[in-house]
Amino acid sequence: MKPIDLKALEDLLRPAVDAQGYELVSVAWGREQVGNVFRLTIDRLPGQGYVSHEDCVRVSREVSTLLDVHDVLPGLYSLEVSSPGIDRPLKRGADFARFVGERAKVRLRPSAPQTEKGLPAPKPGVAPQRNFVGKIEAVKDEVVRLADESSGPVELHLTEIEKANLSPLF
Repeated sequence: MKPIDLKALEDLLRPAVDAQGYELVSVAWGREQVGNVFRLTIDRLPGQGYVSHEDCVRVSREVSTLLDVHDVLPGLYSLEVSSPGIDRPLKRGADFARFVGERAKVRLRPSAPQTEKGLPAPKPGVAPQRNFVGKIEAVKDEVVRLADESSGPVELHLTEIEKANLSPLF
């Protein structure tokens, strides 16, 4: 069985999700105890509130039809559509720009250079800093400026980010 091309699936589904007035946050494919699962995470557009159960049902119907017509997923699978939750993933520059002023948790790839691009230089004998938590200050081109709570302002290039999520304080 050939691997699932998640990027191609995302490109196929994004226009359908956008046309319904939602944002496609992420897609994922995996094997679980119950079998294969295809997950979509959607969000409402800025200023439109939170994703409801009815929103998920609406998108699920449209996406299910599209997947059936294009026959892009192998065998049997379950389709799950959900909201991103309060720890919403941040993947694109537009995601970071949408949440300027919000607190985020960011982890860099292990290979990200530490002495360039505004990152703090590692101390001798100490592993370079890969994890940052702080307020998103700005996004320009492919660079996110974050006010890290431990090391101050840093500039993080999107290509160096392994994982990022909103991280609200309660």
